[in-house]
Amino acid sequence: MLEVNDLHVSYGAVNAVQGVSMKADAGRVTVVLGANGAGKTTSLRAIAGYHRPKSGSVTIGGQDVAGRRAHTMVRHGLVLVPEGRRVFSTLTVEENLRVGGYRAPRSRVAKTLAEVYEQFPILAERRNGAAGLLSGGEQQMLAFGRAVMSQPKVILMDEPSMGLAPTMVDTVMGKVRDIADTGIAVLIVEQNADAALRIADEVSVITRGRTVWTGPAADASLAAVHAVLGETALEGATD
Repeated sequence: MLEVNDLHVSYGAVNAVQGVSMKADAGRVTVVLGANGAGKTTSLRAIAGYHRPKSGSVTIGGQDVAGRRAHTMVRHGLVLVPEGRRVFSTLTVEENLRVGGYRAPRSRVAKTLAEVYEQFPILAERRNGAAGLLSGGEQQMLAFGRAVMSQPKVILMDEPSMGLAPTMVDTVMGKVRDIADTGIAVLIVEQNADAALRIADEVSVITRGRTVWTGPAADASLAAVHAVLGETALEGATD
């Protein structure tokens, strides 16, 4: 569904991403791992249209959309759940969800809204309350629901567990898995490697702006250690 090949992104003279390749298939979760500063979020934002790639391709369903602006990507079936959730705190939960569906056919908005409420019951309970009054985990679920409202083919997620209480991390990650199980391709950048690997199908490891390993999540243990802890951690690591 989503394929990224040899992506390069620069900030002026700084080459932040220097050859990232990854993919996300329908109904599957691809987790992107790497140390801080490896280029994970920059890659995600370039895929989503927030940064213009210097070179490389981003294809959705075989159509190259690299370099198109973020607000046009929804038309191609791609939506980003940003780091920090960024819900509209003064709007109600339902108003936030309806904002997510602004480009969806009106005839399908009510049906999708009902499906989101079924998938995220807490949002149905809080539909008339201000989004800013939700807990961090509830706001993350609202951000997920808002993305689903656009009826996407691909959802990008940037650090969904960041700032959450430990008791909420598994719940939020379970919802990521649930979203993929509906047939949506999910590409997730996540610093919590243990939690991410529990719900992943595929893994891409980025080091210093380059993809250095891709493969099934079941084979990713050493790659994850390398990505998150650094090269020296491999000296004492075992499968």
